[in-house]
Parts: sequence; C-alpha cells; structure tokens
Amino acid sequence: MVRTPGFLADQVMKSAHAATLVSRRDLGHGLLELVLGSDDFRGASFVPGDSTAFRTGRTEFRHYTPARLDAERGELSIIVHKHGSGPGEELILGWSDGDPVAVCQWGSKKNFRWEDGSNPVLVVGDATVISLVMAFGDRAAAEGRPFSALLEVEPGDVEATRELVPAATVVARDGAHGLVAEAWLQRHAGELDPASTVYLAGHGQSIQRQRRVLLDLTPIDRRGIRTQPYWADGKTGL
Repeated sequence: MVRTPGFLADQVMKSAHAATLVSRRDLGHGLLELVLGSDDFRGASFVPGDSTAFRTGRTEFRHYTPARLDAERGELSIIVHKHGSGPGEELILGWSDGDPVAVCQWGSKKNFRWEDGSNPVLVVGDATVISLVMAFGDRAAAEGRPFSALLEVEPGDVEATRELVPAATVVARDGAHGLVAEAWLQRHAGELDPASTVYLAGHGQSIQRQRRVLLDLTPIDRRGIRTQPYWADGKTGL
C-alpha cells in the first residue's frame, strides 16, 4: 500500500465529506453493501470509474468504488468485498448504523473512467469490481449503449452478484484467481465486438493475462483496452 505523507493525509481529510453510516448489509458469503448519507451528496454526481477512500491510519487510506449515488436522498452505495482481514475491512466492520464516517472526495484516473461515445463497453473483473460494473451498467442503460460484464467471484457470492448485476456473466472462481474468467474470454473471444472499449480491473496478475488473451485472440485495438489493478498478489493494497 502506498503511504501518504502525514501532512498530505491531513489535507485530504480537511476536504472529506462528513457522512453517516445509513446501513451495512451482508450479501452472499463475502460481500456487503454500505450506504452512506451526507448533505454533501444531495445534488452531487460522480463519473463511473471514480473512487473514494477511507482513512485507516496516520498515513494510509483504502480506496473503494461507488456503485450508485442517490442525489435526492443524499446517499452513496458501495459494494465491498470482504477479504477476511486488512485495515479497510476492520474499519468498515467496526462501524454501526448512525456512526460518523469521513468520505474522501472522489475522482479517477482519466484513462480509466466512463467515456462518452457509442462503442460497446465490456468490463471484466472480480468481486472488487462489482461496484464499478453497477456504475458502468447504469450509465450504459441511461445512454442506450451496448454493455456487458464478466465477473469471477467466490462460489458463495455467485447468486448475490447475479442479483446485483443481472446483465453480467458471473462465474465461480475455481483455483487461482482469474483463471475461470480467462478461460471464458478464450472461449468467447470470437464473439466480442472488435469496436469494444474494454475495462479490466481487480486482481493485477489476472488483468495481465486477460489483456494478453484479448490482444492475441481478438481484433480489439490495444488502445481500447483500459486497465486498473485494485489489488495484487504480494501487496497489501493498491
């Protein structure tokens, strides 16, 4: 995890949104839904692909992707994947309904956010990518744009994931991370629209292999493949 100098972390927190935990709901085996409320969220907006963060230590933050923003109610929803340990998870599981929560202002890398246009959009990832898929799917539906997603999740989270994102193809992890999704891409490479913009997110090593499959087996332009690792083997966070 990249550490932020203390004085910069303090500056980030000065502009954070003062929110409260409206609800925290368990979904499936390893998923939970956070709903955070704030007057700051009323009339606000975000671009699919934006991320926010919670401060977990003097110099550390954990980043999460908003799934939906109800600007009328002033509520932000985030789907969190529970890894079983880590400062982000410990922080979130320690909250109770009504607790104050400082939500960092959200933003994103320009090369990994929703881009207007008519090209079909494909998002590939794991359970950490569910919020991203929900945000992209909502925007695509609003614009009448072709959209598809492939998510590899733990077997106990398949049903919950399908309920959250009915339009996605959801496969159960079997073995090393990303192998089932990679095999699916290999089998269906010929069915992918060459004009697609593809967003690969989640597990860093899986992203590398999935990108290779797309470059080797499809005519999709490499400039149309966007990548954003959220976590990777051997690292505590990204």
